[in-house]
Amino acid sequence: MPTIDISLTDLEKLAGKKLPRDINELNKILEFAKSEVENLDGNDLKLSIEDSNRPDLWCVEGVARQIQGFLGVETGLKKYSAKKTKLNVFVNKKLEKIRPHIACAVIKNVKLTNEIIEQLMQQQDKIDGTFGRKRRKTSIGLYDFDQIKFPLRYDITKPNENAFAPLTFTKKLTPAKILKEHPKGIEYAHILSDFKEYPIFKDDAGKILSMPPIINSNDLGQITEKTKNILIEVTGTNHAAVNAVLRIMALSLVDRGGELHEVKINYPYANDENTPDLESKEKLLDVNDVNKLLGTSFSPTDIIKLLKKYGYDADTKNRHIKVIVPSYRTDIMHDVDLIEDVAIAHSYSNFEPLPLELLTTGQVAEIQKLTNKIRGLIIGQEAQEVLNFTLTNKNVLFKKMNLPQSEVVEIENPVSLTYSCLRSFLLPGLLEFLSKNTKKEYPQKIFEVGKTVMPLKTKTREETHLAYLSAHKGANFTEAKQALDALFRSLGKEIQVKPTAHKSFIPGRAGAILLGNKEIGVIGEISPQVISNWRLEVPVVGFEINISALEQ
Repeated sequence: MPTIDISLTDLEKLAGKKLPRDINELNKILEFAKSEVENLDGNDLKLSIEDSNRPDLWCVEGVARQIQGFLGVETGLKKYSAKKTKLNVFVNKKLEKIRPHIACAVIKNVKLTNEIIEQLMQQQDKIDGTFGRKRRKTSIGLYDFDQIKFPLRYDITKPNENAFAPLTFTKKLTPAKILKEHPKGIEYAHILSDFKEYPIFKDDAGKILSMPPIINSNDLGQITEKTKNILIEVTGTNHAAVNAVLRIMALSLVDRGGELHEVKINYPYANDENTPDLESKEKLLDVNDVNKLLGTSFSPTDIIKLLKKYGYDADTKNRHIKVIVPSYRTDIMHDVDLIEDVAIAHSYSNFEPLPLELLTTGQVAEIQKLTNKIRGLIIGQEAQEVLNFTLTNKNVLFKKMNLPQSEVVEIENPVSLTYSCLRSFLLPGLLEFLSKNTKKEYPQKIFEVGKTVMPLKTKTREETHLAYLSAHKGANFTEAKQALDALFRSLGKEIQVKPTAHKSFIPGRAGAILLGNKEIGVIGEISPQVISNWRLEVPVVGFEINISALEQ
């Protein structure tokens, strides 16, 4: 979970009320913002934010905004608005295929201190690294508005054009050199590695503000205590996420007394829009659903009062409660999210605990006993366990594995194309892991025991698989077969390996693994094409088996 370092007096100033210095008493208040004190040293406060879906809380301003209802300082929906302007950003049509979305806002009359700047930088880093998926999904830029000439252009550049001095550098570098020489360029170069042209952000005078999502310029792309007016820019690959991040960053500065001004984004491939979009969402909440889920007997008036305490506006509408959700709440997707906030506003300590009506005795499932034993045996062969996400994408499962595309369980309206389906086998995830560790010492032996999901006509079938890979210059079929035989000898089961054809493996060096007459897996030497697809430079061998089949 995210942790943030803040000043207790700064939190008090923003919240509008004195706070206790006793950690237990302070935690009773911070629970309202899903936060907990990790350390309090004088005025320095470290908080753990116990919710990875609330980026609005990853800053002192967001925490202060949330606890104001608990403290009785302010309840209901906090009203925000942006002043109209004639400020424009024009987008190059080629960016549709590179980094298509941008949102901007201007905050005027901001009184910055070193402490506030540090808070902004912390908030930027937390959002870029977590919600922004290490800048791939979204990235944030902050600029001194008074040094910039509008209109701005979100443009493209060739790698060896548009040299500028990146942040902390005085020497001008081309975009290509920034990706090779600047620390941030080296860290995030992979985001642009598939493109022949890069995003560039310029003003009307031709001055470069930044090279999204890599680095700001050293002259326009930094703010100081002397900065009075700030331009915030967010670019990314997801339209909703880009606009959500801009709202969160902009409203943090508005909570410090800044004046919010909108910017018009002119798209050649989408509708023009004025950002930030501060429109609130409306949801209907059923009183019966609230009481059924929480085990309470709240009246509509009770629920409305609790919702307002937690920062919503609410009123009755027919037999439901109409809830107005703040624009900065990116996490509200379902009625359950609202009901959770009702419970928090009521305080979990006020719920009466009930004893379990049915007592059962649990035990370890047989499949878990088997997987635990297999883990121990493979670790005994000096392999390291890897844990990958069940979510993946078709490019990883099929294209990089040199396989024809087959049916998988897909996610409807995925948040990210990186995680758009469920994996049907484990080997691609292990190869992806190896591709990210090419600078580490060889040999590398890794394995994973995990779930795979296969689609059926009206449902899915979940299986537990084991996958094993060994990568080094001498890796061969015999090595993989020895590891497989050792595993099954220890399990007391006899297997056979018969030649098979599999496009992920070298022809003539792949085999089907049989338990009795049933095929339970595949073994072999990974083909040079697959190794090249994953940008590996050493031979790789391995196998994958269906552990679930061993139980049957």
